[in-house]
Amino acid sequence: MNEAFHRAADIDKYLGDPRDPQARIREDDVLSADEESLFPAEAVDALNDWGVQRAYIPARFGGELDDALLPMLLIRHVARRDLTAAVAHGKTFLGALCAWPAGGDIAARMASIVDSGAAVSWGLTEQGRGSDLLHTQTRVDGSTLSGGKWPINNATRGRAMCVLVRTRPEIDARSLSLVLADKEEIDLRRVSYRPKVRTHGIKGADISGIDWDEVPLPPDRFVGEPGRGFETVLKALQITRPVCTALSLGAADAAVAAVLAFTSDRRLYGRGLVDLPTATAEAGAIVADMLIAEATAMVGARHVTAYTEEMGLVSALVKYVVPATVDTLFRNATQFLGARSQLVGTARAGAFQKAARDNRVVGIFDGNSVVNLNAIVNEFGAIARGARREADLQSLPAVLDAGAASQGLDFGRLRLLTKAGSSLLRAIPMLASLARRNASPDLTHAIAVFESAAAEVLGEVSAAVPAARPGAAHFELAQLVAETFAGACCLLVRAHNTVSSSLARDDAWAAAALGRICERLGYPLLGTTSACRALAGHALETSRRGTPVTLFEGWYAA
Repeated sequence: MNEAFHRAADIDKYLGDPRDPQARIREDDVLSADEESLFPAEAVDALNDWGVQRAYIPARFGGELDDALLPMLLIRHVARRDLTAAVAHGKTFLGALCAWPAGGDIAARMASIVDSGAAVSWGLTEQGRGSDLLHTQTRVDGSTLSGGKWPINNATRGRAMCVLVRTRPEIDARSLSLVLADKEEIDLRRVSYRPKVRTHGIKGADISGIDWDEVPLPPDRFVGEPGRGFETVLKALQITRPVCTALSLGAADAAVAAVLAFTSDRRLYGRGLVDLPTATAEAGAIVADMLIAEATAMVGARHVTAYTEEMGLVSALVKYVVPATVDTLFRNATQFLGARSQLVGTARAGAFQKAARDNRVVGIFDGNSVVNLNAIVNEFGAIARGARREADLQSLPAVLDAGAASQGLDFGRLRLLTKAGSSLLRAIPMLASLARRNASPDLTHAIAVFESAAAEVLGEVSAAVPAARPGAAHFELAQLVAETFAGACCLLVRAHNTVSSSLARDDAWAAAALGRICERLGYPLLGTTSACRALAGHALETSRRGTPVTLFEGWYAA
């Protein structure tokens, strides 16, 4: 089994049951801190004591990072308990990442900062410019840093920041660089802060800003080569995007737990909710969406080491699908729970409403949905070229298996654009054939309909006319490509999963998940409702045993 699963099970045991007074992250404390918008300092300290930060540092710099799966699983466990704490601590993974491909002294310095447990921020956005990084105005002249970044996670509390700066006046990619601004080695009298931003979700997080007034930096504080900052950021996003989906997964875990508890305990019209077919079908649909998100995130994480050259497309597909699917999950769960979804302190309702609020920010981290859809549109030509190529994909199921050992993280293999799109999309016919083996009639039908829908979507991509400015039709097609990729991830998990949970070994989850995806692709299936009911029954039984509802065993404490 991949070592990441063992490490994740260890932290699950370390953190404990959130309803246990002895747990390191306690549900009651999380909710009360959220009410007062308090920073989760005790939780962050507990994570540092365990050593989560070591999962952010590559092995060659003394850490444990050799696979995106490790930080993803660890952050998911934290987010299940408190998404605010996960955001506060996990930001260091994002802030430090650009130093690793740079190597040398700057990477060693960054590793030392991260290993100490200090927070590292990623200084990309500026007020009035948002995602328009090419117009960055924060600058470095010689070795002097001037300008400001806002809004930035841990801008005030963080010790160091990897800052995107302008080093030439021209507005182009080669005019931007990255520098390390460490508060322990600069003149803090020339540093000022912008107040914490009040947010609807992650209320306790340090979302604030920072300004530098001609601050001299020590020599050799460029992160990578000067003029390569924009390229480095774009490549780093290919890794941070799939890892960020752990936040959505953790929030979805909390939502599913609340829905299953409500389904199990609630009585309506003199009957238990669990005995009402419509209610169980709705609960099963919510669980199915969580499993779609989980399969997509896990398979996406495996791409980081197995198909690194394809991450320019895959990272955008994963980062679009997972938050969007979990957003839908929360909307449906809110309707399902009714008034209880808005309460605090009643039958885990408080945990649900906090997770619902916190989850809304995940979609805008590391590129919002529009940015990711635009990246997918830019890959239409590559997807079309890939469809015309012959390729040996027989090893694909094994190398993308979550339980497989990591092949090692090689930043040098990252590319801004792919040459032939996604191998997983090209493998759909093969995966469909594998997934049909010993499949139930409902699942066999769902696979056939999905395979047909996927072929139509990919055919439309091949026929799409390139445009200098993509229109609404391009973005709508990009959404369909993303849903098709999610279906391919579900097929792969059904066909080849060496760490299958008991739920994953039942055809109901795959039939329900593919049914939900087919509906989004415009091909609704009659059997989806019955598959969702069956999935709800299995999920309820899993929940009663105190086991997380998941497709993968081994990442949680037994």
